[in-house]
Amino acid sequence: MDKVGQTVSATEFAALTGVSRERLRTWERRHGYPAPVRVAGGARRYAVAEIPRIVGIRRAVEAGVPLATALRAEEPDGDQSIGVHAAAALAEHAPLAVIALSGPEPLVVRSVNAVVAARPDAPKPGDDLLELAPWFAEDPGYATLRRLFTDDLMAAPCTHPDWMSGMRPGAQSLAYRLPHELGRPPLVALVGIDTARERRTREVLQSTEAEVAALRAQLAQDRDFADAAAAVADIFRAHGGAATLADATTVLVRRLGAVDAGLAPTMGGALVLGRSSRGLLGPELVTVARFDDLADALRERDPAWMPPAVAAAFGAPPGLELLVVPLQAAAETLGAVLMLFDERSVLSETGARLLRVASGTIALALVRERVAGELQDPGR
Repeated sequence: MDKVGQTVSATEFAALTGVSRERLRTWERRHGYPAPVRVAGGARRYAVAEIPRIVGIRRAVEAGVPLATALRAEEPDGDQSIGVHAAAALAEHAPLAVIALSGPEPLVVRSVNAVVAARPDAPKPGDDLLELAPWFAEDPGYATLRRLFTDDLMAAPCTHPDWMSGMRPGAQSLAYRLPHELGRPPLVALVGIDTARERRTREVLQSTEAEVAALRAQLAQDRDFADAAAAVADIFRAHGGAATLADATTVLVRRLGAVDAGLAPTMGGALVLGRSSRGLLGPELVTVARFDDLADALRERDPAWMPPAVAAAFGAPPGLELLVVPLQAAAETLGAVLMLFDERSVLSETGARLLRVASGTIALALVRERVAGELQDPGR
């Protein structure tokens, strides 16, 4: 932003310097400074490059220096103040990143210490901070830096671009206003408090928090599966008959947050699915040998997510995920519980075991129904 000829409105200039428009006009009338720019006789505008000096003059006046004396203070050799040399010397060999800025508008790098200078992509003296990281204009740290130049704030924690990692967001420093000669533009130093050790610690902490969140989610899922298994057992303990099987699938849908569920007994190498609990599956007859994943799940007798082709074979709408839970009783696979979900989730060993418990209860009910049918119809 520090380009030759760049100007801002009188209102914005006053906000950035802390000097009212009326005082600016008084200074101009009595001392000829600062001189506004008028384009084709239009409204007053002021050069952005004058902002740091106006801030320095304002602070000197507030400290009791006569305005005329403060106005005579000139910038030596292009530096913002003699403090830049002292600050650079003190910070040169510090083990943390240290950078000094002039401002508030534009924010220009005035010095960097050896830690920063050693990085090829780090800012250099003379760089405009917002040209290097335009996103920083919307960062809370930007407002903090401006306050250090224009308000009475002397020091504050500040977020800013990471000098050491390609100017990405997320670095933290302690920012404070450097001592400077009255009447000369101020500088703000940022001393890194975001060390490599702290970053590693934070990364480990974030990883641990992610693991804890995953464990909590898994525990919640396991609780849901345990509740579902217990509810299915309660149904068969209290009731009997074919209607109870439909009640069991309804319970699974409700307790596990499934979209739909249905029972598919085996018959001649196929799974025969009637109407599902909510009508999104079946009725279908699917030959198990057509799909390796389905055959593997029934052979291994473990719950398994199916590929889209298997879900489609059972009539599942596109985009839904099919979980197959084999029905096993007395070492025999009697079919499977088919459940539809909006998305897949990772099944823990505990969750899979609880699903097997629920499906085992349903399988025993199927055996009981089969035996009852055979007793009623001996020739069956």
